[in-house]
Parts: sequence; C-alpha cells; structure tokens
Amino acid sequence: MILPKILNVGVYRHAQKSSQTVQAVHLGLSIRGLVRNCIYYPDGTFCSSFDAGKDEQTPKLSISTPGFSSSFEYDSTRENWVIILVFPALVFHPEDRRIYWHYNGKELPIPRKIPLTEVECSSFRQTFSTLQHLHQSALPQNVLEAELMVLQILQRFLHSPDDTGDRVELFRRKLADDIQWKHSISEHCRLLGVNRDQLRRDFTERYKISPGEYRIQMRLRKILSLLAYSDLSLKEIAFETGMKNQSHLSSFVRERCGKSPSQLKRGR
Repeated sequence: MILPKILNVGVYRHAQKSSQTVQAVHLGLSIRGLVRNCIYYPDGTFCSSFDAGKDEQTPKLSISTPGFSSSFEYDSTRENWVIILVFPALVFHPEDRRIYWHYNGKELPIPRKIPLTEVECSSFRQTFSTLQHLHQSALPQNVLEAELMVLQILQRFLHSPDDTGDRVELFRRKLADDIQWKHSISEHCRLLGVNRDQLRRDFTERYKISPGEYRIQMRLRKILSLLAYSDLSLKEIAFETGMKNQSHLSSFVRERCGKSPSQLKRGR
C-alpha cells in the first residue's frame, strides 16, 4: 500500500479572514471559532456553507482534494488543525462531485466531512497533536508512524456514511442514477419529502442548470457512450435510457446532435 506523504501538520489559533484554493489534500479537524465559510468544488460550483449566526457549530473532520476553494472567517477562539498530504489515492470525481478512495482497482466513496462527538473530538485532537510532533522530528521511524496514523484518521471516513444531508446534492444523485427516467422530477421531490419548486430553484442556483436540462444532458451522455462503446442495438439503447421506442431515441438524438443514432454508430 502507498502511504500518504505528509507535507505539513499545523494548528491555527488566530482570528483570520481569507480565501484559498488547496493544491494538495487537506485533512482537517475543525473544533471552534468558525464564523463563516463558503466552499466550492474544483469546477467552481457551490459545495457548502456555514454561518455561525444561523448554523450550529460542531467539531468535524473534513477532506479537501486539490482544486477545492473556500472563503472563510475565524474569530479569536479559533482552533483548527490541518494535515497537508500528497495522497493520489484520494480523487475527486467531477461527474458526481464526490471524493473516492481508489484501492486495488476499486473506487470507494467517502464523505467530505464528518461531525464528531465531544469524546471523538478530544481523541482526534490528541492524534493530530501527536502527528505534529512526529512529523517535526523528521526521524524516519517517526515519519512512518505519522503516516500510519494518517491512515487511521482516514479509516474513520470509510466507516461513515456518505454525506446525504445535503438535499440538493442528493436530488442530483437521484436524477443521475435514474437514467431510465422511472420517476418524474416531481416524483423524485415527493420521495425526498422536499418542495418541488424550492428544490428546483436551489438546484439551478447551485449547478447553473435546471433539473430538467440536467436530466437531458445526462441521458444524451449515456446514449452517446452506448453508441460509441457498446454493441447494443438501437432498440436496446432506447430501453436502457428510458426512451419510449427507437423512434423516440432517433428524434431525441437528431435534435441535439444533428445526426441520427445510426449515423453516429457507423461513425465511431
């Protein structure tokens, strides 16, 4: 197994208002003092936000992979720890905006953040502090021990469910998974127990595309992939992508690509 390479371990205790884009993996422990923050995915779209005036602050572990950016503000009570890593096994997938741990040919989804109990927070604070001392010693044995401890922290992410508290992102995933369009947008909203109009507005604001157009783009991407890389017949492709029939598939593709599915399939 390739171990994570630690570039730095630090704790921040001063008031600060700033913004940053991370260039390496950041493994964080946020304990207190956060006033506000706004985090963006590597493609620049909104990820999450926090406002101390509206949201409850709880200790948490978090992971950001290269390209994530944020604007933030901390007050003088601040305590947040950060381990900066080189660890190619952690990869952000832009197609579903999730972080995956690549291991033995498998892609394991992990949450971007994990809320902690006070007991867990105390334990992880000690772990981060020990890591800092081990890393600063620069002795090979201590560096190896520190890298193994990082894996123990990352193991906590494997044992946590993916963050589905974000209804907008969960809605997007439901649409992406429903490639056969078994449910309408209204039905997906009802199944999530969320107001349809509000969810549509939030979705469009975050991803800069309407839910309806997003579904169309995902369907088109799937069709083009099947035409290019599969041996399925046009009838089978129509079924796989939730089309009524082959004629429906043909009109859909011709409208958006200017060519028929048969022409695209022959041209691959």
